Amino acid sequence: MASGKKSVRSGFGATMSEVAERAGVTKMTVSRVVRHPEKVNPETRDRVTAAMAALGYVPNRLAGGLSAGSSGLVAAIVPTLRHSIFADTLEGIGDVLNEAGLGLFVSSSTYRSDVEESQIRSILERRPDALVLTGLTHTGATRELLRGFGIPVVETWETGDEPVDMAVGFSNREAAHAMTAELIRSGYRRIAFVNGPSESNERARHRAEGYLAAMREAGLPAPPIQIVNDEAAIRPETGARAIRLLMKSAPDVDAVFFTSDVFAVGAILACRELGVRVPEDMGIAGFHDLEIGRVVSPTLTTVHVPAMEMGRKAGHMILARLAGNRGASERYDLGFSIISRESTRRKH
Repeated sequence: MASGKKSVRSGFGATMSEVAERAGVTKMTVSRVVRHPEKVNPETRDRVTAAMAALGYVPNRLAGGLSAGSSGLVAAIVPTLRHSIFADTLEGIGDVLNEAGLGLFVSSSTYRSDVEESQIRSILERRPDALVLTGLTHTGATRELLRGFGIPVVETWETGDEPVDMAVGFSNREAAHAMTAELIRSGYRRIAFVNGPSESNERARHRAEGYLAAMREAGLPAPPIQIVNDEAAIRPETGARAIRLLMKSAPDVDAVFFTSDVFAVGAILACRELGVRVPEDMGIAGFHDLEIGRVVSPTLTTVHVPAMEMGRKAGHMILARLAGNRGASERYDLGFSIISRESTRRKH
């Protein structure tokens, strides 16, 4: 066992000294591998790289560039920046952080946990003060890295399972169950569900579970769930295409619950072109309560989620943690609500 003074981690994972000791090189060599790998012979470079991976070492790109303490940066990763679904959450985070003098860096994972892992590694090299993530599904390496790094992490848009650190959101399972039950109470019986892929998205998985549970409890058969594979490209035409396919594969469907308002609006427009009356012949429901659903005709029945409030709460949780305060609870369920509009029949 090596003797001498032990390195202090200061909440930033493994140190350069630990990497050097494991690889059998000097700290200067480790630094050279990080900054100028082309100047290090391949055998030594590979040995140092392997030691960094084994220890979970993240190079500090800001070393020497800042005074000790805060970097003044909080990073947030959302699944997509192509539309407004996550914009309110980001705005809520930014509002709170800006008031405290902190900056917000935003990145998109395109709904892929491997892309998220790569982005997190890159972001951590800049030594952010905290990190905000969307959902609870991450690679095992990501979870291990974040827990070892020692900065506040807030996961948003879900409350179930075990968070890496802190979490604020709502139950996607309960929200989908409530919307499906609303459609059933409104007189629909052959209700289809159009969902996103669930491999890297527990929110989609939980929504499917909620839909299936409500159908089962009502004693109704559930048509096969239609999966939209390119979830990062959420467009109205995707919903239009989905409902056209449903009408061919399951012509007796009398309502469709979409995992996104964007899809649902596309479906309403497609029904208009096909001469299908909404809500009389076909009920349409969405998820998120976006502005587009409030202005389409007929207006869209949907699940309202507290997107802005989620962001503001995440921001306050980060500020509290950075101030050294740990609240009585670091997991918050902000709930949801069902908004009934013209695209579904009124309750009998």
